[in-house]
Amino acid sequence: MPPHNASSWKELILRLGAGTEICPPGDESRYDRVEKSLEVGLPMALREFLTESDGLKDEYGFGVIWSVDEIERRNREFRTIESFRELYMPFDNMLFFGEDGGGDLFAFAIHADGRIHKDDIFRWEHESDGRSWFAARLEQFIERRLTDEE
Repeated sequence: MPPHNASSWKELILRLGAGTEICPPGDESRYDRVEKSLEVGLPMALREFLTESDGLKDEYGFGVIWSVDEIERRNREFRTIESFRELYMPFDNMLFFGEDGGGDLFAFAIHADGRIHKDDIFRWEHESDGRSWFAARLEQFIERRLTDEE
């Protein structure tokens, strides 16, 4: 389902994001493989976004929303790098999907049952390992990221 007040995710981005790069649509056949690899289902809004655009880059080339391949790669990386286990709390309860260009990442929370039940998005702060609420849904996340309301 596209965001309200827009007929598509692309329309929302074009309305908000001067200087953004909308990537070509994603390959839906990859979603099941990524979900299996990460052992968590992609939230419906993220899945729908990736179907329209396999990623969104800001004016500096940073992934506001990563491609499905980047989502898989970065989540596997954060969950398996040994030195991260010594520096940070576990990342198994987060599904990272984007970055801010300064080192902080954005994620959906994975609940104890291994599923994502809510649309809330959290910011992981790399310097403090803090995890704070950022947006109530993907549409609000995009609006905040593309209008510098951080």
